[in-house]
Amino acid sequence: MNKHIEKAIQLRNATPMVNNCSQTILRVYAEELGLDENLAAGIAGNFGGGMKCGSTCGAITAGFMILGAKGIESPFAVNEFRRRIAEKHDGMTDCAELLRANAQKGGAKKPHCDNMIFEAIELIDELTKEAE
Repeated sequence: MNKHIEKAIQLRNATPMVNNCSQTILRVYAEELGLDENLAAGIAGNFGGGMKCGSTCGAITAGFMILGAKGIESPFAVNEFRRRIAEKHDGMTDCAELLRANAQKGGAKKPHCDNMIFEAIELIDELTKEAE
């Protein structure tokens, strides 16, 4: 299994769970980016819950942050990241819309958010590998 996803699973399954989607992803990559995990969580704290107002999903915003930190800033790569996530979710990228659609299908919040995190990590790793 992907080492980044393994770490995300550990963070999301910790009791009590204290990491939102964005914090989880930034913590996962913190060490390889030379960041303290607590600082990474602080930076990402206000991006959870769609910037705390249901806007762009925290997994997506964290993905943008990680890609940028890894030097991947081309509009093509960033748009590809967003497009591929949106494609899997009927074009939706806003937290409130994603959670509403998930609830309408009978899904629980945590597994949905965990899956968004895993999707974002897989794409980050794929786009990073392509950029090498």
